[in-house]
Amino acid sequence: MNYLEQDQSMHAGQPQELYRFAQEHRRWCYTSGQVPVTYQSETYEPAPISRSNIEHSNELSRSGLEVQVPRDLPLAALFVAAPPEGVVSLTLYRRHLGQGGEASEFVTYWKGRLTVARLAGAEATLKCEPIASSLKRLGLRARYQIACRHVLYSPACGVAKERFRVEGQVDRIAGTSVWVAAAAERENGYFGGGYLQCAVGARMVTGHSGGELTLTAPMVGLLPGERVQLYAGCDHWTTHCRDRFQNLDNFGGFPFIPWKNPFSGDAIV
Repeated sequence: MNYLEQDQSMHAGQPQELYRFAQEHRRWCYTSGQVPVTYQSETYEPAPISRSNIEHSNELSRSGLEVQVPRDLPLAALFVAAPPEGVVSLTLYRRHLGQGGEASEFVTYWKGRLTVARLAGAEATLKCEPIASSLKRLGLRARYQIACRHVLYSPACGVAKERFRVEGQVDRIAGTSVWVAAAAERENGYFGGGYLQCAVGARMVTGHSGGELTLTAPMVGLLPGERVQLYAGCDHWTTHCRDRFQNLDNFGGFPFIPWKNPFSGDAIV
Protein backbone atom coordinates (compact mmCIF):
# COMPACT_ATOMS: atom_id res chain seq x y z
CA MET A 1 0.00 0.00 0.00
CA ASN A 2 1.17 3.52 -0.69
CA TYR A 3 1.26 6.36 1.84
CA LEU A 4 -2.14 7.83 0.94
CA GLU A 5 -3.95 4.50 1.19
CA GLN A 6 -2.42 3.77 4.57
CA ASP A 7 -3.00 7.30 5.82
CA GLN A 8 -6.70 7.08 5.00
CA SER A 9 -7.07 3.61 6.51
CA MET A 10 -8.20 3.20 10.10
CA HIS A 11 -6.28 -0.04 10.62
CA ALA A 12 -3.48 -0.37 8.06
CA GLY A 13 -1.38 2.58 9.13
CA GLN A 14 1.16 3.21 11.86
CA PRO A 15 2.72 6.68 11.44
CA GLN A 16 6.43 7.20 11.83
CA GLU A 17 7.96 10.68 11.64
CA LEU A 18 11.43 12.02 10.98
CA TYR A 19 12.53 15.47 12.17
CA ARG A 20 15.41 17.00 10.23
CA PHE A 21 16.79 20.23 11.70
CA ALA A 22 19.45 22.04 9.66
CA GLN A 23 21.61 25.13 10.10
CA GLU A 24 24.09 25.72 7.29
CA HIS A 25 26.34 22.62 7.35
CA ARG A 26 25.06 21.30 10.71
CA ARG A 27 22.30 18.67 11.01
CA TRP A 28 20.22 17.23 13.87
CA CYS A 29 18.14 14.23 12.83
CA TYR A 30 15.61 12.54 15.13
CA THR A 31 12.80 10.06 14.80
CA SER A 32 9.72 9.47 16.91
CA GLY A 33 10.18 5.73 16.46
CA GLN A 34 11.97 3.26 18.69
CA VAL A 35 14.85 2.37 16.38
CA PRO A 36 17.21 4.44 14.18
CA VAL A 37 16.06 5.13 10.64
CA THR A 38 18.29 5.83 7.64
CA TYR A 39 16.77 8.07 5.00
CA GLN A 40 18.57 9.89 2.17
CA SER A 41 21.96 8.85 3.58
CA GLU A 42 21.22 10.39 6.99
CA THR A 43 20.57 8.49 10.21
CA TYR A 44 17.69 9.61 12.42
CA GLU A 45 18.19 8.70 16.06
CA PRO A 46 15.25 7.87 18.37
CA ALA A 47 14.30 10.71 20.71
CA PRO A 48 11.34 11.51 22.99
CA ILE A 49 10.02 14.12 20.58
CA SER A 50 6.43 15.19 19.96
CA ARG A 51 4.59 17.97 18.18
CA SER A 52 1.33 19.86 18.05
CA ASN A 53 -1.31 19.19 15.45
CA ILE A 54 -0.89 20.79 12.05
CA GLU A 55 -3.76 23.11 11.26
CA HIS A 56 -4.50 23.74 7.61
CA SER A 57 -5.70 27.32 7.43
CA ASN A 58 -5.67 30.31 5.10
CA GLU A 59 -4.04 32.26 7.94
CA LEU A 60 -0.30 31.58 7.94
CA SER A 61 -0.02 32.64 11.57
CA ARG A 62 -2.20 29.68 12.54
CA SER A 63 -0.25 27.13 10.49
CA GLY A 64 2.75 27.01 12.81
CA LEU A 65 4.07 24.01 14.67
CA GLU A 66 5.29 23.44 18.21
CA VAL A 67 7.81 20.67 18.82
CA GLN A 68 8.48 19.39 22.34
CA VAL A 69 11.95 17.93 23.01
CA PRO A 70 14.05 17.21 26.12
CA ARG A 71 15.97 20.23 27.28
CA ASP A 72 19.28 18.33 27.21
CA LEU A 73 18.90 17.45 23.52
CA PRO A 74 21.85 18.95 21.55
CA LEU A 75 19.40 20.90 19.38
CA ALA A 76 17.72 22.55 22.39
CA ALA A 77 21.12 23.53 23.77
CA LEU A 78 21.43 26.04 20.93
CA PHE A 79 18.76 28.19 22.57
CA VAL A 80 19.90 28.02 26.20
CA ALA A 81 21.87 31.28 26.25
CA ALA A 82 20.44 33.06 23.20
CA PRO A 83 18.95 32.22 19.81
CA PRO A 84 21.59 30.90 17.40
CA GLU A 85 22.94 33.01 14.58
CA GLY A 86 21.36 32.15 11.25
CA VAL A 87 18.25 30.18 10.31
CA VAL A 88 17.47 26.74 11.74
CA SER A 89 15.08 24.96 9.38
CA LEU A 90 12.83 21.99 10.10
CA THR A 91 11.69 19.38 7.60
CA LEU A 92 9.18 16.83 8.84
CA TYR A 93 9.00 13.53 6.95
CA ARG A 94 6.22 10.99 7.53
CA ARG A 95 5.39 7.44 6.50
CA HIS A 96 3.32 4.45 7.66
CA LEU A 97 4.74 1.11 8.71
CA GLY A 98 1.53 -0.84 8.21
CA GLN A 99 0.76 -4.40 9.23
CA GLY A 100 3.40 -7.05 8.73
CA GLY A 101 6.22 -4.50 8.87
CA GLU A 102 5.83 -3.18 5.32
CA ALA A 103 6.47 0.55 5.06
CA SER A 104 5.21 3.16 2.63
CA GLU A 105 7.43 5.82 1.13
CA PHE A 106 8.36 8.91 3.12
CA VAL A 107 6.56 12.12 2.20
CA THR A 108 7.51 15.68 3.11
CA TYR A 109 4.77 16.46 5.60
CA TRP A 110 5.76 19.96 6.79
CA LYS A 111 8.59 22.42 6.28
CA GLY A 112 9.47 25.63 8.06
CA ARG A 113 11.95 27.26 10.41
CA LEU A 114 12.47 27.68 14.14
CA THR A 115 11.65 31.11 15.47
CA VAL A 116 11.90 30.84 19.25
CA ALA A 117 12.40 28.28 22.02
CA ARG A 118 10.63 28.19 25.37
CA LEU A 119 12.50 26.36 28.13
CA ALA A 120 10.54 25.07 31.12
CA GLY A 121 11.83 22.45 33.51
CA ALA A 122 13.29 19.48 31.65
CA GLU A 123 11.43 20.28 28.42
CA ALA A 124 12.00 22.69 25.57
CA THR A 125 9.22 23.81 23.24
CA LEU A 126 10.42 24.88 19.81
CA LYS A 127 8.03 27.20 18.00
CA CYS A 128 8.21 26.96 14.22
CA GLU A 129 6.60 28.90 11.42
CA PRO A 130 5.82 27.47 7.96
CA ILE A 131 8.09 28.25 5.05
CA ALA A 132 5.22 30.10 3.36
CA SER A 133 5.34 32.78 6.07
CA SER A 134 8.33 34.32 4.26
CA LEU A 135 5.86 35.51 1.62
CA LYS A 136 4.48 38.00 4.16
CA ARG A 137 7.83 39.74 4.65
CA LEU A 138 8.62 43.06 3.06
CA GLY A 139 10.14 42.57 -0.35
CA LEU A 140 11.81 45.97 -0.73
CA ARG A 141 14.25 46.76 2.07
CA ALA A 142 16.53 49.29 0.35
CA ARG A 143 16.46 52.72 1.94
CA TYR A 144 17.77 56.08 0.85
CA GLN A 145 20.36 56.38 3.62
CA ILE A 146 23.92 57.52 4.19
CA ALA A 147 25.31 54.23 5.61
CA CYS A 148 25.55 51.06 3.52
CA ARG A 149 22.35 49.00 3.54
CA HIS A 150 23.98 45.68 2.55
CA VAL A 151 24.63 42.84 4.99
CA LEU A 152 28.37 42.24 5.32
CA TYR A 153 29.55 39.29 3.18
CA SER A 154 26.14 38.97 1.51
CA PRO A 155 25.85 38.64 -2.29
CA ALA A 156 24.87 42.32 -2.52
CA CYS A 157 27.96 43.28 -0.52
CA GLY A 158 30.22 41.10 -2.65
CA VAL A 159 33.09 40.77 -0.15
CA ALA A 160 34.57 37.25 0.05
CA LYS A 161 34.66 36.51 3.79
CA GLU A 162 37.47 33.96 3.46
CA ARG A 163 39.84 36.81 2.56
CA PHE A 164 39.25 38.36 5.97
CA ARG A 165 39.31 35.23 8.12
CA VAL A 166 41.76 34.83 11.00
CA GLU A 167 42.33 31.42 12.59
CA GLY A 168 42.92 31.28 16.31
CA GLN A 169 42.58 29.34 19.54
CA VAL A 170 40.50 30.23 22.58
CA ASP A 171 42.64 31.06 25.61
CA ARG A 172 39.90 31.69 28.17
CA ILE A 173 36.20 32.53 28.45
CA ALA A 174 34.26 34.71 30.87
CA GLY A 175 30.59 35.21 30.10
CA THR A 176 30.31 36.98 26.77
CA SER A 177 34.06 37.71 26.66
CA VAL A 178 36.38 35.38 24.78
CA TRP A 179 40.15 35.79 24.61
CA VAL A 180 41.88 34.74 21.39
CA ALA A 181 45.57 35.63 21.02
CA ALA A 182 45.31 35.87 17.24
CA ALA A 183 42.81 38.73 17.59
CA ALA A 184 45.57 40.94 19.02
CA GLU A 185 47.36 40.77 15.67
CA ARG A 186 44.75 43.16 14.26
CA GLU A 187 44.02 46.71 15.36
CA ASN A 188 41.41 47.27 18.04
CA GLY A 189 37.90 47.18 16.61
CA TYR A 190 38.89 45.16 13.55
CA PHE A 191 36.50 42.32 14.43
CA GLY A 192 33.74 44.58 15.82
CA GLY A 193 30.65 43.98 13.71
CA GLY A 194 32.11 40.73 12.43
CA TYR A 195 31.64 37.33 14.00
CA LEU A 196 33.31 34.38 15.66
CA GLN A 197 32.61 30.89 14.31
CA CYS A 198 33.47 27.48 15.72
CA ALA A 199 32.18 23.92 15.85
CA VAL A 200 29.27 24.83 18.13
CA GLY A 201 27.98 27.77 16.11
CA ALA A 202 28.61 31.45 15.53
CA ARG A 203 28.20 34.70 17.46
CA MET A 204 28.44 38.31 16.37
CA VAL A 205 31.33 40.30 17.84
CA THR A 206 30.23 43.59 19.40
CA GLY A 207 33.61 44.64 20.80
CA HIS A 208 37.28 43.97 20.13
CA SER A 209 40.22 45.16 22.18
CA GLY A 210 43.56 43.37 21.95
CA GLY A 211 42.92 39.67 22.32
CA GLU A 212 39.53 40.17 23.99
CA LEU A 213 36.34 39.75 21.96
CA THR A 214 32.89 40.64 23.30
CA LEU A 215 30.08 38.52 21.87
CA THR A 216 26.35 39.23 21.67
CA ALA A 217 25.66 36.22 23.93
CA PRO A 218 27.60 33.40 25.60
CA MET A 219 28.44 30.38 23.45
CA VAL A 220 27.31 27.23 25.21
CA GLY A 221 29.76 24.42 24.53
CA LEU A 222 32.74 26.59 23.59
CA LEU A 223 35.78 25.60 25.66
CA PRO A 224 39.34 26.94 26.07
CA GLY A 225 41.73 25.39 23.61
CA GLU A 226 39.21 25.09 20.77
CA ARG A 227 39.97 26.41 17.31
CA VAL A 228 37.85 29.33 16.08
CA GLN A 229 37.56 31.46 12.97
CA LEU A 230 37.30 35.24 13.27
CA TYR A 231 35.87 37.42 10.51
CA ALA A 232 36.48 41.15 10.14
CA GLY A 233 33.63 43.53 10.85
CA CYS A 234 32.32 46.62 9.09
CA ASP A 235 30.71 49.82 10.36
CA HIS A 236 28.88 50.30 7.02
CA TRP A 237 30.58 53.61 6.27
CA THR A 238 32.70 54.44 3.23
CA THR A 239 35.97 54.43 5.20
CA HIS A 240 35.80 50.72 6.06
CA CYS A 241 34.41 49.84 2.66
CA ARG A 242 37.29 51.59 0.87
CA ASP A 243 40.27 51.04 3.15
CA ARG A 244 39.54 47.64 4.71
CA PHE A 245 37.64 45.80 1.99
CA GLN A 246 38.51 47.74 -1.19
CA ASN A 247 34.85 47.36 -2.10
CA LEU A 248 33.65 50.92 -2.64
CA ASP A 249 32.08 50.03 -6.00
CA ASN A 250 29.51 47.93 -4.13
CA PHE A 251 28.83 50.46 -1.36
CA GLY A 252 25.08 50.43 -0.76
CA GLY A 253 24.65 53.86 0.82
CA PHE A 254 24.34 57.44 -0.38
CA PRO A 255 27.11 59.27 1.51
CA PHE A 256 26.55 62.66 -0.13
CA ILE A 257 22.88 63.22 0.65
CA PRO A 258 22.12 66.04 3.12
CA TRP A 259 22.01 65.24 6.82
CA LYS A 260 18.82 67.26 7.20
CA ASN A 261 15.59 66.46 5.44
CA PRO A 262 15.05 69.48 3.14
CA PHE A 263 11.27 69.15 3.47
CA SER A 264 10.93 68.98 7.26
CA GLY A 265 14.34 69.86 8.70
CA ASP A 266 14.51 66.60 10.65
CA ALA A 267 17.63 64.45 10.60
CA ILE A 268 17.38 61.52 8.18
CA VAL A 269 20.09 59.35 9.78
